[in-house]
Amino acid sequence: MKKVLTVVAVIAMVACLGSCKKKCNCVTTMNGEVVQTTTMEATNCAKLNVTQNIGGMTQEVKCN
Repeated sequence: MKKVLTVVAVIAMVACLGSCKKKCNCVTTMNGEVVQTTTMEATNCAKLNVTQNIGGMTQEVKCN
């Protein structure tokens, strides 16, 4: 029984680790114009979204 439980735990852990990271496509814009596009790995693409307003200019990073 211990061997079966150990095998199930290892399979579950591998499945979790394999599905955690995904590729996020991010677009950086400055005042609405695209400045840069990048692809990176992250667990949650929405957490990479940022908007900054500095001196009347708006810089935005949106990832999906």
